[in-house]
Amino acid sequence: MTTSPKIKTLISGRGLLGIFVLLLLLAVSVPGATSADATAANASRSSSSSSSDGNANVNALDRLHAGLFLNYDKHLQPLDKGEPATVSMALTINFIDIDEMNGKMSTHCWLNIRWMDERRTWQPQEYENITAIHLHASEIWTPQIKLFNAAGEDESYMVDTQAILTHEGQFLWVPPAVYTAYCNLNMINWPYDEQTCKLKIGSWGVSHINADYDKSDKGLDYDAAMQSTEWQIIKGSTQFVSQDYYSYLEYTLTVQRRSNMYTAIIYTPASCFVILALSAFWLPPHMGGEKIMINGLLMIVVASFLMYFAQLLPVLANKTPLVVVFYSATLLLLSISTIVEVAVLYLSTAKHKRRVPDCLKKLLHGKLGSWLLLSHFSSEAEQQKDKSKEMDEQLYDNADYDPSETLDINPTEVPTSRAIQFEWSLLATAVDRVTFLAFSLTFLILAIVCRV
Repeated sequence: MTTSPKIKTLISGRGLLGIFVLLLLLAVSVPGATSADATAANASRSSSSSSSDGNANVNALDRLHAGLFLNYDKHLQPLDKGEPATVSMALTINFIDIDEMNGKMSTHCWLNIRWMDERRTWQPQEYENITAIHLHASEIWTPQIKLFNAAGEDESYMVDTQAILTHEGQFLWVPPAVYTAYCNLNMINWPYDEQTCKLKIGSWGVSHINADYDKSDKGLDYDAAMQSTEWQIIKGSTQFVSQDYYSYLEYTLTVQRRSNMYTAIIYTPASCFVILALSAFWLPPHMGGEKIMINGLLMIVVASFLMYFAQLLPVLANKTPLVVVFYSATLLLLSISTIVEVAVLYLSTAKHKRRVPDCLKKLLHGKLGSWLLLSHFSSEAEQQKDKSKEMDEQLYDNADYDPSETLDINPTEVPTSRAIQFEWSLLATAVDRVTFLAFSLTFLILAIVCRV
């Protein structure tokens, strides 16, 4: 009973003041809370509106790309029917060249590479009828194609280009490449030679690779290749080689050299050398100095050609070009010809005191002399003999002529020095003609063997 007046006093005094303050705060705070709620609601509506507008702005290509490559690992080989995809490859050659000095073949080409991925398919009608898309090679799995018999990493390279993916899950990648491979050259028939070189193209990590996607040309096309100034592809073939951990395609190319220019540079001078060397044998025997000079000039020119071949052609064991063999043999024959001409010059110009042996005289005045066209020399000798007889008859008709004195001065049994010299000149001419026939036969055999 004593506490109730205190409670009433507290409620009636301080309680009224607290209630008034509370009502004032409620009057001030309620409108602010209503404004914040409205602002939050407006923000929520605007965000939902912008989200719906963003979904409307995403095109079909972006949605297709995002759907195809979600959780895609470009380091894993794709699957086709549950097995690692088979890579089909074809080679299109654009240009080819051969470096004879280093034994290398450079090929500018395109690689037509195809493979399937069963997880990268879609329905075109769901994406605005898109049937194919372009992808950069760096964002998809690509087979690591290498040239197994490459001459060097710096000389062989492949350019990364875009690939095409169809709605059926087929990838097509056509990168250009420059391949430089070692080639076992055979220069025996140079410059009419044919070279067979091989390109071994494959992948160390892909064991399923073939060239069967184009049955018409076996995965090799060179018909549209740019014509080289020196080489022409005449034959090509493809072979699949499978090993334990890798496989590759072996492209075999047979190329032929274009030799029109070499005919004018090499074979026409060779013909001139042969003609000049043989014509020197038909000069008179006493013109041995001129013959030796002709042979000397020819030897210098032939040696110059051999030096040119040494700079132009590689040094190959057991495969010396036949044209080099021909020029070397020509140089040797010219040396022998010079020695023969020195001997002929000596026979025709030296002061001989003895006559030609009778066995040689019979040959020179017999059938051999006729075959060597020496008959006109014999006729000259007979004419001189007839003239000497006429002079003797004139001396006999002279009254003051003493036969004993004539026999003492120039007996008929003893030939004059001029007759002896004529016999040796005739022998020198025969040596020239026989050497001409021997050299002609030798040059003919050389031309057949060396195919000049």
